[in-house]
Amino acid sequence: MKKRTISALSSRLALLVCVGLLMTVATPFSGADEAQLPSLVKPLGPANLGVDLWAAVRARSDATSDQHGLSRDTKRNKTTQVRGYDANVLVNQAGETWMSFRNHQMMPKGRDLMIFVLLLMFLFYVFRGSVDDDSDDSGVELQRFSISARMIHWFLAGLFILLGITGLILLYGRTALIPLVGHEAFGVIAWLSKELHNVSGPLFPMMLIFIFLNMVRDNFYERGDLTWIVKGGGFFGGTHPSAGRYNAGEKILFWLTILLGIVISITGLVLNFPVLAVMVLERYPEFEQYRQVMEAMHAVHGVVAMVFICLIFGHIFLATVVVPGTLSGMTSGKVGVSWARSHHNRWYTQMMEKQGKG
Repeated sequence: MKKRTISALSSRLALLVCVGLLMTVATPFSGADEAQLPSLVKPLGPANLGVDLWAAVRARSDATSDQHGLSRDTKRNKTTQVRGYDANVLVNQAGETWMSFRNHQMMPKGRDLMIFVLLLMFLFYVFRGSVDDDSDDSGVELQRFSISARMIHWFLAGLFILLGITGLILLYGRTALIPLVGHEAFGVIAWLSKELHNVSGPLFPMMLIFIFLNMVRDNFYERGDLTWIVKGGGFFGGTHPSAGRYNAGEKILFWLTILLGIVISITGLVLNFPVLAVMVLERYPEFEQYRQVMEAMHAVHGVVAMVFICLIFGHIFLATVVVPGTLSGMTSGKVGVSWARSHHNRWYTQMMEKQGKG
């Protein structure tokens, strides 16, 4: 009874979190909120004597500059007392393209993706509910995760939640929070979110290495994993497919976590430590400007982060609501015998043989 109560409470908590996140990200976004920047360069007439000057300021291509009578060395010979890759660029046209992508592509589509995933989970719970397992009141349990594995998991989970919340505040806070708390309070929230995000970010790749080393051994393909995928983990076919210590779905989650984690760690480190962007620029000079490296990293970081968040939504939903008994493996470290026999029968058999009960 105690386990069922804990499972029910965790399920309700997960649903409340999903609903809260849905209400937060569902705040209408309008591109009109962004100030329309006036064109900084607009010749006064066909005889404008400043055309050549403005062509150089905007760092146009050599071909364009040549049309205005500029030599091909004009762009290269611009000088300034301020040092840096962007020091001699007064107007960055690529920044306008990036701003348009961020405000009119990444933000609304990312919001729609998260809302879609949350609604999909809600509909699944309404029409399908939880998986029915054989009741087991014997109290017999199997050790599934060691204390070190659980510590790594929860530290990584807490870090991900912190980074996810602060990242969403930085991305959507202007439209979602300012109407609720005002500009001054949001300024404090945004500053705190930025500092927490930047300080805790470098810890994420470290924990990613720990969880990789701790779990990679049991996350390679085994015979039966393809059958598990075809049967949808037991939702199709009427019977629960065979699985080892980790089923195919958990293995997919593991490798996606590692892959997405690597991408988001690299891009995050470049954004956090701009000197890395200089190294990228030296390796790939086609970026031309330091800022374009940062813009590219920011785009990849934001897109991957929202996909990652949606993936973790599904992980939490399945572990707390859809498959009762799963969460106890990461809290107490133990799972019920009936749960193990139903969802990880090959692992259950191995454990019984080790205990001399096979």
